[in-house]
Amino acid sequence: MDASTQFRDAQLSTLRDYAAGRLGTRQAIESLGVHDYADLVIALAQQDLNLAKPAATPKHDAHLARARAILQPLLRHVD
Repeated sequence: MDASTQFRDAQLSTLRDYAAGRLGTRQAIESLGVHDYADLVIALAQQDLNLAKPAATPKHDAHLARARAILQPLLRHVD
């Protein structure tokens, strides 16, 4: 396997990790060396990959927990 094939494999791996939510947007953009989010979306489409799920980070988990804490009591009292 030559260097360019290894690089393409690394890019595909990064795109798959991003699409699965294992890598954040900024990390994916920097790892791929693309210009911005639009380039990232184009790269995903070219590989037939879906747009990413939110990355499973402690910050994201904290946001979900806070949203649940706010919304669940409100939903219980809906008539």
